[in-house]
Amino acid sequence: MKIAICDDEIYFIDAICPLLEQWAKERGIKLTLYRFTNGDDLVEAHQRECMDLIILDVIMPLLSGIDTARELRNTNQTVPIVFLTSSKEFAVDSYEVKALNYLIKPVDKEKLFLALDDFLKTLNLPKNFFVAKTADGFCKIAIADVDYLEAQNKQVLVHLTNGRTIEIRELFSKCTEVFSPESGFCCCHRSYIVNLNNVEQFSKTEVVTIHNAVIPISRSNYVAFKETYFNHMFA
Repeated sequence: MKIAICDDEIYFIDAICPLLEQWAKERGIKLTLYRFTNGDDLVEAHQRECMDLIILDVIMPLLSGIDTARELRNTNQTVPIVFLTSSKEFAVDSYEVKALNYLIKPVDKEKLFLALDDFLKTLNLPKNFFVAKTADGFCKIAIADVDYLEAQNKQVLVHLTNGRTIEIRELFSKCTEVFSPESGFCCCHRSYIVNLNNVEQFSKTEVVTIHNAVIPISRSNYVAFKETYFNHMFA
């Protein structure tokens, strides 16, 4: 398991790391810790490493914890974030970036362990992820969060259900293997793959998703798409 801690106060990182190691040891988890004192370095490292959990201070110079979380969400919306801060005034902002938890400094060991146990429960839920190459490194995308994929030149645009779009540098043919009918997707056009669970309606020429995306269906793919869709819906 990879956990990143980001705080501009080094003494706080020195204090929390032993607690994280104790928590992991008691639960039989092999843990790798990553230490950062600013948000820019954290965002850059996360692109390479795909952290499992990020513990993030809110009040930091230059790039604040909330702004750092927004940057992280632009490239990987699923990574769990636990905010640790000395102020309660940013609690509402933490909901905006879908934080897993919000704890007040000084850190209470029992509350920290409870938050980590809650994280562990979400980690053990059956989720499918796709680790994709990007211009900056790699990002982990939850397959269920994908509305549709679009091949564009030599990259693939992954359109998410929250309205964001991630540009990945993967072959479209590889995407068709990952986002397959077995995982609830169908290639309705040589350049498009759609999440069947999000289909609102379709005709012989296009699909409309529940998020109002309009996606073309090619003539050669219509029959196969219709069959795949109904097989999926009534499986």
